[in-house]
Order: sequence, then C-alpha cells, then structure tokens
Amino acid sequence: MFSIFTPYFEFISGWDWIIISYGIFLALFQLFAIFMRYNSKRVFFVQNLGQIQASCLQWTELLPVLGLIGTVIAMLSTFAEFSVTHGEGVDIAVIIRRFAPAMTTTLSGLFMVVLNLPLNQILFILSNNRKNQ
Repeated sequence: MFSIFTPYFEFISGWDWIIISYGIFLALFQLFAIFMRYNSKRVFFVQNLGQIQASCLQWTELLPVLGLIGTVIAMLSTFAEFSVTHGEGVDIAVIIRRFAPAMTTTLSGLFMVVLNLPLNQILFILSNNRKNQ
C-alpha cells in the first residue's frame, strides 16, 4: 500500500514541508479545541467555539492554495530548464526532477485538507450542539 507513495516521498520539497507543517499545526489546534470543548475547562473554547470553527475553516481553505502556489513555482522552475539552443537536447531526467515538486505540493495541500476538514466538521457539530443546549 505504501509503495504508491514512494514517488511522493522521493520528490518531496521544502514547499511540501511548509504545507505539511502548517496542516499539522492546524489539525493539532483543532484537536485541542475539540478536547477543550469536551473537558469544558476553558470558557473561551466553549463560548467561542463557533468562531474558532469558522476561523479554522478559513485557514484550512488556504492549504490547497498553498499547494497550487508550489505547483506554479515548480512549473516555472521546470520551464526555466528549457533554454535549449541550436541542437542541444533536453535532459528528461532534469525536467522530471524539476517538475515532480509540482505534483507533490498539490498532493501535500490535498492531504492536509483531507486531514483538517473532518476535524473542522467535528468542531462545527460541537458548536451547534452548544447552541442547542
């Protein structure tokens, strides 16, 4: 199963680590908010859970945008490699190495959205339960 992710890990870039770090931080914050809601030790998390959920959803929406920015940056890097003049060949290995981060950053953004959206939905349900009580 994990062999399908081998190319992803082979070509992962610094931009991927930024996206992954941001997504994990956001997921941990949402888990913390869910935990605090269940324990109700902090009034802030109970009273403002709807606002926290809405803010986290907005921050989650940035994840695929960051992936697309990484895609564009990698594609520009790839196109910069096409400076072929008078009979010079294109080294396909270099092109693939330059283009691969375009795909990995898109995947990183999507993976982090898949991680964060369910957590955000739990926060949404919890904030609506609080209003109905």
